[in-house]
Amino acid sequence: MPMIALTSSRGAPGVTTTALALALVWPRPTMLVEADASGSSSVGAGYLRGSLDPRRGLINFAVDHRAGVLSPDSIREQAVPLTDDDTRLLVPGLATADQAGSMTLDLWERLAGVLRAVERAGTDVIVDAGRLGAVGGPDPLLRHAHVVLLVMRTSLDAVVSVRARVGVLRALLADSAAGPEGLGLLLVGEGRPYRSAEVVKAVGLPVVATVSHDDPNAQVLSHGAPRGRRFDICPLVRSARSAADEIQRAATARADHLAPPVTEEVKEFSSDRPPQ
Repeated sequence: MPMIALTSSRGAPGVTTTALALALVWPRPTMLVEADASGSSSVGAGYLRGSLDPRRGLINFAVDHRAGVLSPDSIREQAVPLTDDDTRLLVPGLATADQAGSMTLDLWERLAGVLRAVERAGTDVIVDAGRLGAVGGPDPLLRHAHVVLLVMRTSLDAVVSVRARVGVLRALLADSAAGPEGLGLLLVGEGRPYRSAEVVKAVGLPVVATVSHDDPNAQVLSHGAPRGRRFDICPLVRSARSAADEIQRAATARADHLAPPVTEEVKEFSSDRPPQ
């Protein structure tokens, strides 16, 4: 049962849209955590069309952490369903960028441990970590993930940006759960204009998965655009399914290699989950 994290070297390569696409097609129960410190729930405003309860979200973990009660119960209280069967959940992000000041390093560390308990109880976790190096950002979540993926497009400026930040990410992940073997690329729009092999050569990281550049259907996820009859078989969704399979294989291999003992927190979260 893996925990994966998606991040970017700069803004707007499609991290949130890609993370949501993966969560919706993931082959197991999954939880998407909007951990972008820049503020606002992109999924809530877009895909869920503003229907989120504004009282729910990441900032409530700061309250629980100060009270010493941040636990799997906190996750259950804040998570909302992405699908009718409740097997795909969302933890909404910060409401505003100002709230990032409450997301301290020790809070992120504690939250990372709680999310690992969630995934060990049978719910895979996908973290939308936003832009790498953001003030108040979720670096500990990256360090606790089994696989960390740099999401990037394949334009020249994107390649240059990622290449400039790879060293920073490698340093962050030194001696982490992911380690060097768990760090890779997720390409959005391979061949626009560069292919995987060219990107790998330029950046020095393996391509773990790719998703199609499919802007009309991406708008369904990012802006709540009307969902066409063929959405479930559109290029974006088909490529996300393939990407999810590739990422899950890579993450499960790392999780099996690093498997910790089952804790009481794991048993607690697992016992309260509805039967699948």
